[in-house]
Amino acid sequence: MGRRQEKRKKKQQMHRKWGLLGVSAAAVLCAAYLLTCSMVDGKTIVDGVAVNGTEVGGLTAEQAADRIRTSFEEEYAGAVLTVNANGAEYQVEMYPSIAMDVDSAAQKAMEYGHGSFLTRGAALLKAKLFGEDLTQNPQVADEGKLGEAIDASGLSAINTTVQTTYEVTGESLVFHKGVTGVSVDKEKLTEAVKEAVSKDDFETVIESPMLTGTVEATDVQAVYDKIHTKKANATLDPKNDYKIVKSVTGVSFDVDSARAAFDAAAEGEDVTIPLKIKKPKITTKKLKKHLFKDKLGSCTTNVSGSSARVSNVDLAAETIDGTILLPGETFSYNDTLGERTTARGYQAAPAYSNGESVQEVGGGICQVSSTLYKATLLSNLEIVEHHNHSYVSAYIGIGMDATVSWGGPDYQFKNDTDYPIRIDAAYSGGQVTCTIYGAKLDDVRVEMTAETLQVNSCGTVYQDDPDMAEGTSTVVSSGHDGYVVQTYRNLYEGDKKISSKKEAYCVYRKKDRIVRVGTKAAEPAPDTTAEGETGGSELTPDDTDLAE
Repeated sequence: MGRRQEKRKKKQQMHRKWGLLGVSAAAVLCAAYLLTCSMVDGKTIVDGVAVNGTEVGGLTAEQAADRIRTSFEEEYAGAVLTVNANGAEYQVEMYPSIAMDVDSAAQKAMEYGHGSFLTRGAALLKAKLFGEDLTQNPQVADEGKLGEAIDASGLSAINTTVQTTYEVTGESLVFHKGVTGVSVDKEKLTEAVKEAVSKDDFETVIESPMLTGTVEATDVQAVYDKIHTKKANATLDPKNDYKIVKSVTGVSFDVDSARAAFDAAAEGEDVTIPLKIKKPKITTKKLKKHLFKDKLGSCTTNVSGSSARVSNVDLAAETIDGTILLPGETFSYNDTLGERTTARGYQAAPAYSNGESVQEVGGGICQVSSTLYKATLLSNLEIVEHHNHSYVSAYIGIGMDATVSWGGPDYQFKNDTDYPIRIDAAYSGGQVTCTIYGAKLDDVRVEMTAETLQVNSCGTVYQDDPDMAEGTSTVVSSGHDGYVVQTYRNLYEGDKKISSKKEAYCVYRKKDRIVRVGTKAAEPAPDTTAEGETGGSELTPDDTDLAE
């Protein structure tokens, strides 16, 4: 055998030897690997496995879930996200709104190394030698709490849009024109936060999505309607015990001019609109100062006649006493007294009816209306309705009387002053007095005069009376002359007459004197030794002068 062949033979022997060794080693390794595969416990997690760095090897899925949960709570308790908005950074506290699916994480850990039998050994060796750290990211579990956290950070309050405002300063209306700005788009920001949490990225600063704000349109007409006021004098409220109602200053402006100036202005500019200010004539201060302070006019008349008539006068005066008239209001004597009835306390007393004196419920109340009429004239107030009696009244000067009747003539006057007026009326000591109080702001006084234009003298009418002895007579009714009278309202400043105007044209009827004359013949006297006389007339005053 040659040397070369010998070397080849030795080499082949070595190859066989090493082959046998290799097969033996492989067999050992396979046996060892199979042993390793069989060592994986199906009820616990493979040693060396961790979730987010938390070791869970050797634990059951339930135990692993508890450990992962505890670890999550410790790690994320102070978790915050930084959000940049409008050039500033805001911190959003995340822990209340985020959570981790620990059951899913534990299940993932349990599944590692528990695949097919032959793969278990490799997984176990890998975990033992290098470790296996599984990742389970948190997620936003409660959007409501996330919204609250965003609000608490101050992000929701960001709104650089400035709405238009206005204010009244002095005699100007100033518009502060709005400016368009931005605000946080909370809906999109919520999505961005959710994405960052799902990536477990709490380091990157989130740029907040923004919304462009809108400056609301300004309705200049609506502003006008809100601040516009009509001037109003201070007055009294008859529905609230005549308490003072404060005066109002009138405010307005030109709407078209204001709208044009506003539209021409740039965002953020102030637009000044001049106001038209109208101050009331009677301010609250003036009303308080002058309210019922001055006696405008007063009249007193003597009351006579029956007790029933006096009672009627007293009741009528009491009824109108305290009546208040606001500027422009009209007083009606009939409306104020109402119907004169016994149920309301009025009694039957002499009154005129169709020119004759009769007994009428409420007789005598015309003395109060007449007294008030004279007081009204002296107060220089406007007379709305006035009627004189059929005959001249004895209790007041000619032309100064005012007759009234329910359903018939009325006496009315108007408060044509700028201030409220009040009627004071009372009967006392055989007299009735009517006084009007208000505000007297000048030195003008009133004097009333009466010019007799015509006198219609009364005659005497004789009436035969067969029941009276011939040659005797008696006066049945006193006569009255008739008159046509024009009254004048004369105004004076000091001793100077400044005006004189016709007031009332009064026509009073005449009334003839009636005398009853006896026509019964006297029987002859049996004894004429003494001669005597009968006759003469008994003049009995007529009480019609006191009627009404």
